[in-house]
Amino acid sequence: MVEIRKRPFRLAVRILGILTAILMLASGCGKGGNSSNQISDSSENIVMYLDGDAVSAEEYEMLVKEYCNQIYMQYTTDQVNREGFWEEEIDGNVPYMQLEDIILEELRGNYAIKRLAVELDVTDDYTYEDLLESMEDENDNGADASGEEVSYGLSSFDEASYYKYWYSNLETQVQSALIKEKIKVSQDDCKAYYEEHQEEFTYETGVSLLYAEIPCDSETQNQDAQATAMGLKRAMESTDSVEELEEAFDNVMFENLELNSLDTQTGTSGVYAQRWEIASQMTEGEVYGPYEANGALCVMRCTGRTENGTIDFEASMAQIERYLQVQNAQEMIVQEADGLKVKSGDITAKDIILRTISP
Repeated sequence: MVEIRKRPFRLAVRILGILTAILMLASGCGKGGNSSNQISDSSENIVMYLDGDAVSAEEYEMLVKEYCNQIYMQYTTDQVNREGFWEEEIDGNVPYMQLEDIILEELRGNYAIKRLAVELDVTDDYTYEDLLESMEDENDNGADASGEEVSYGLSSFDEASYYKYWYSNLETQVQSALIKEKIKVSQDDCKAYYEEHQEEFTYETGVSLLYAEIPCDSETQNQDAQATAMGLKRAMESTDSVEELEEAFDNVMFENLELNSLDTQTGTSGVYAQRWEIASQMTEGEVYGPYEANGALCVMRCTGRTENGTIDFEASMAQIERYLQVQNAQEMIVQEADGLKVKSGDITAKDIILRTISP
């Protein structure tokens, strides 16, 4: 379980900054309107309040640029190019109102995550201005790193990409904190889920394997390994006793594996995809190999095969427990978002939309 402690906001950003790299996203709606990083504290700069948390015009404008293409894609080129498009009712919808709905849903979700993060001591409270200052720090650090001979990872954020990056990571930490502090999933809960979703634990093909690997990183090793592998194959055709095989081949790694079409054990990057592809076609008693994979020569024997099998509850419980924990955490975030009360500010969302997308 990840331990989450309260950190000063700027330090929290630095820590989040090493968690994940993010694909830079183009805003895609460059129809004018450059947002400023200097945010006024005046109430005249506030578009709305979400349970008292102020949403600034700058934050709203950034989201307008980020999401306006979703509206454009719903209409023809002729409709989009008409004067007054955003305020025109088309097939029962008014485009600027549709964009308002999308942005409000995004804000509700993000501000719910933020409020829960503060409540759970994941981070101190912060404003959009704080986020922009932290983005500048991250970009400065990236610029310093890019001066080195070799630079890895994301070197620069824009406002929209940093916003997504921040809230994506913060949501992960909030979920972990909720699971640790507020969410309890019992064995009975897991059993009930297992019994109600049997189809999720039923597989088409299951294979029991005796799997062996012989390292062959160098050309000399490869020559020796080829000879060993051929002898190993003959031995595995005669026995599936790991003890006997280990005694005869002390330089070989042996492993008993249970694979099935729900749990192919191919590895996070698919390094063992070839193993499952071969094993899924094998019959009981069949020996396959040697074949080369991942710097080794591999030989395997199918010691059992099952069609239309079921993973038992004990083997599934940890997976079910984690799934239910994450589902409950996500539901708590949604409930928090739905419960946020919206109060209008001194500048309207419509004004920001029309100002931002005006040519």
